[in-house]
Amino acid sequence: MALWYIAIPIFLLAIFLVSYKINRTSLIPSVIFTLFLFSLLAVITAFIISHGPNPILRALFVLIWLPFGLIAVFGIYTLIAFLFLNARAVLKKERRTLAHYLTLILAIGLVLYLIATHIIQAADISQWPIAAQAVIQIVNSWVGWMALFYSIHVTQYIVATALCNLSRPRKNQDYIIVHGSGLKGKNVSFLLSQRIDKAINFYNKQKKITTPPKLIMSGGQGQDELRTEAKAMADYAIAKGIPKSHILTESKSTTTLENMRFSKQIMDKNAKGRPYHAIYVTSGYHLLRTGMYARMAGLKISGIGARTAFYYIPVALLREYIAYIVMHKKRNTTFAVLSFLASCATTLVTFYFT
Repeated sequence: MALWYIAIPIFLLAIFLVSYKINRTSLIPSVIFTLFLFSLLAVITAFIISHGPNPILRALFVLIWLPFGLIAVFGIYTLIAFLFLNARAVLKKERRTLAHYLTLILAIGLVLYLIATHIIQAADISQWPIAAQAVIQIVNSWVGWMALFYSIHVTQYIVATALCNLSRPRKNQDYIIVHGSGLKGKNVSFLLSQRIDKAINFYNKQKKITTPPKLIMSGGQGQDELRTEAKAMADYAIAKGIPKSHILTESKSTTTLENMRFSKQIMDKNAKGRPYHAIYVTSGYHLLRTGMYARMAGLKISGIGARTAFYYIPVALLREYIAYIVMHKKRNTTFAVLSFLASCATTLVTFYFT
């Protein structure tokens, strides 16, 4: 095997490590990491093929590529079944809000897509008017390309979120920004308590080594809340043994971006021009997008994620991904329009030459 084959995954791994260190709250490291994995699989496959009919190597070949074959054949059906089961679990354990119906909506959408695709393939549209044939081909081509792109894109988003959760900040922080997530009456919700507990755990670990960080409880008061999230979070932390003097409150924010902007103002004022280290704490599924907002607010910081119940992760990730698409709505709208125009052009060319 040529030595440069092995150099490709090594080079990609190095690029990934550098990009991850520079900005882990981006999809770029996840794309490079994915390329590294596939290049590594390609090198292993080339090695197996070059060594002839070895039964052990053949078994290894099957072990490597069988999962990809199964995904290609049965992946969408497995995904639909999983989404239905997940929707059932979420709706059984959580309030019936629109966000909690997302996995069910996606499952139904995929079923309708498969039915529509089957109908189009089974129908003899060659007898239909040319205009109708063109419209069907344009829509079919456009939806197909959009589905392919966004299935890859959402996979990269999930990989990027997983990579964010691998972050292990140093125990030298001056501040920990704890993000609010709604109250239950006057008290913190279970989800919010997990975030605060995660911050307290880091606080206690750093306290054993050096000066503990200050906790910035960040969250305003929603229309249906009896007090600010920041005050409820501070009371919870104090009850857990955190000194009041080690807690700062940011009670004006209503969005994640405002969490970061207003918390930065507090840290800048408190630091009085001195450099400082900070991290943020939120739920694991929310780490990636929160980091993006941190950079928008001028904070190049990483975060640590609180655990989330397994059944809730799919619907939470789907909600996060939709929010990410909305964050970049101009970019995604442009892509959708260009994809549609490309589908129109290729369809017209096909009709012209046939």
